[in-house]
Amino acid sequence: MLNFTNPCLLPKVVCKTPSTDDYGAENLISPNYTDKMRGFISYPSIKPPVEIEFNFICPVNMHYIVLNTTVGNQRCSGIELFAKTDETDYLSIGKCVYDNPGIVFCNSRKYSKTNPPPNIDGLFNLSFFKSNTFRCFLNATAVKICIFKTNKSVPCMSSVEVWGTPSRQCSKTTVNTVTKLASKNKTIPEKLATEEKFVIPEDFKDDLTFELMSMPMTLPSGKTVDQSTLEKHLQTEKSFGRKPCDPFTGVKFNENLKPVMNAGLKSRIDMFVLQNSHREGFLATNKWILGGDSIKPSAPKRLLDDDLDSAIAEAKRSKHFIDFTNSVNKCSSCETVINFLYRLPCEHFFCRDCLLKICETLKCSNCYRDFARNEIVKYNL
Repeated sequence: MLNFTNPCLLPKVVCKTPSTDDYGAENLISPNYTDKMRGFISYPSIKPPVEIEFNFICPVNMHYIVLNTTVGNQRCSGIELFAKTDETDYLSIGKCVYDNPGIVFCNSRKYSKTNPPPNIDGLFNLSFFKSNTFRCFLNATAVKICIFKTNKSVPCMSSVEVWGTPSRQCSKTTVNTVTKLASKNKTIPEKLATEEKFVIPEDFKDDLTFELMSMPMTLPSGKTVDQSTLEKHLQTEKSFGRKPCDPFTGVKFNENLKPVMNAGLKSRIDMFVLQNSHREGFLATNKWILGGDSIKPSAPKRLLDDDLDSAIAEAKRSKHFIDFTNSVNKCSSCETVINFLYRLPCEHFFCRDCLLKICETLKCSNCYRDFARNEIVKYNL
């Protein structure tokens, strides 16, 4: 039995939903361990449903599908599974709402609640393919995962495993090719195979970026972020003329409510880095070395100003860029100067007349992004 989302079997993934930077759907089938650990997280403003499509190297007789739907503090709670064959379009083969960290869909002819699939997390919810769609999951050429509900978070996916065998429709040549590709993956040295089990503890990760922290700072909200993340947030707030605040709650910092370095957590992280420094590429991946009594970047990080400058330069190359320093008092459509405008979630401003026109389609005329009526905000200059 093979995992047909393993990179060695050349799967393809398609997701039309925008994702958070470095958390694209392609991470789910990436051969790079670091990218795969990140998983998929949609853009913060995106709401369900979100669809992720996987195409296989050949028709697959699917035995079970393992979906880890938790990434950091983000968690999905409603999944619908679709499959298609060379002869049929996508059909729903399973649907479930659950409270577990993940879910396993499986063939009821092979597994049951008392006889679950092997090597799966006992905390995952167990569901079964619909019995009237057996032709789809016996000869599936692609699978589509629809995230239609989340647990007060954005749609996300940590990992996807589709376990099965080549369909009986496959020729001997196809089966031999798939077997050879899979066997190449099994020739990985034992040392590297052990590396695949390496997991960074969740409490060592930044609650905003989900990256391993070097200088953990505990906020008044109880969340913990890296010092570099906090500095970047404070710099952004300063650029908008706002006082330093908690990025999670917006509460202003004062003498009683302020970030505090978590010395105990930092000691645990330092020990974790020391114990895992032998792993190939670990320090290079995280760009850290040990120096003195703290962990320091092995290469100087770019200044926050450089990051902001590059982001602004990239935005200005877009035809939809708005220079708020001189255009915030003008309508984005007719360019009429007025004392008050209406702001959309995409940060484009419109006068009342232009707003009424685009409210017919509920789509911004500049960036064509959808919006809801309750997301419109009156902006007084």
